[in-house]
Amino acid sequence: MEIGHFRWLSEHKADLNIASSGMIPISRSDIEQLGEPTNIMEVLSNIYNASTKAISLTHGTQEGNFAALSAIKSMIDQVVTVVPEYEPIRILPGFLGLKQVEVNVGNGLSELINYVKPRTALFFSNPNNPLGAYLSRSEIRDIADEARRKSSYLIIDSIFLEFVMDELRNLPLENTVYTFSTSKFYTVDSFKIGWIIGDEELIQKAVNVIDLVSPLVMGLEASYASIILQNRDWFRRRNLGIIMPNREYLMSISESLGGLINVSYFNHMPIAYITTKCDVGSLKLANELLNKGVLTVPGYYFGINNGVRVGLGSVNHDTFTKAINIVANVIKGLCTK
Repeated sequence: MEIGHFRWLSEHKADLNIASSGMIPISRSDIEQLGEPTNIMEVLSNIYNASTKAISLTHGTQEGNFAALSAIKSMIDQVVTVVPEYEPIRILPGFLGLKQVEVNVGNGLSELINYVKPRTALFFSNPNNPLGAYLSRSEIRDIADEARRKSSYLIIDSIFLEFVMDELRNLPLENTVYTFSTSKFYTVDSFKIGWIIGDEELIQKAVNVIDLVSPLVMGLEASYASIILQNRDWFRRRNLGIIMPNREYLMSISESLGGLINVSYFNHMPIAYITTKCDVGSLKLANELLNKGVLTVPGYYFGINNGVRVGLGSVNHDTFTKAINIVANVIKGLCTK
């Protein structure tokens, strides 16, 4: 199973790299200045107001997704995924040999409630990667309630959820698994750790999968992560301080282009999706930008062929403005020939 998105990032380099969807990394020494480590399971239990039996550590969000979907494989007949969507999510059901239905939710993720059927799993990112659109707590609860009634399941890649939702306590857990990691909201330069929360029975089944393929040994990572998670407000302030000036500049450039582009952005996400108003394929646009020294991610790898995803949190303001100015000039050149 090859992930084209990952191959694109590994094969291409640029002086102005705005392809990352995370934040400017923080170092271990910076983490040590934030406090002392404690029991990570107790910290997570407090954040989500969930029993430790409803929580497990993972090596990252993708491992959590793999374990959760593998755990329910015998309990479902099909998996519903969406377009556009993060490529590993779109590929995983087929890799596991599951029947897959891919739907376009152009009017928002709340449409997913229409696809809750018996013995079906809805597998999607919330907020969506690359668009940033997301389900509110009440919308998640509505879909989760429908899943419970119809004996179906939700696997929700929630790696961006903390950017848009301050309070994570009391998420609906029955028939649901949420996957998280430190690689976006808490980007660290030298390690990553993940966790899953959800229905206790599903979490235990997922743990059995993890124990089979990658038994957990992450004492040091868990220790650092416990410090990070106790400082969520500090990370939120830091993240917004990086993201918002870049977001404002992107929107000003969008206005100056006089309708040549459309920007999909939801506060306070570290990504935005830029589409052109002219007929330019995503790979063509991304390659034109590469030729000018700017790395983005083409929409092709998310199942759409118009536009590119850009990161607002992974570079400083000076780098971002230089990159977006080049993006604007390239699009003007392509769309005004």
